[in-house]
Amino acid sequence: MRGRRTMNLNHRERRPQNRGGRVEAPRAPDLQARYERTLTLARGSEMIGDKVEAERFYQQADHYRRLLNNQAA
Repeated sequence: MRGRRTMNLNHRERRPQNRGGRVEAPRAPDLQARYERTLTLARGSEMIGDKVEAERFYQQADHYRRLLNNQAA
């Protein structure tokens, strides 16, 4: 079996995991900017007729809006 090599997968680094199980949301100014950007992208996609991409951006913008509302409460 000369020439046969085995693949070594141990060289990959493991990414550190969040031990608390919670993901921190970005700060409010970042969220506001992301919300506005995704809303603009959704409207732009809608204008060129890409309904699927527009819906994806609207859903993403809605997610950011909910995060903003949770931070305000």
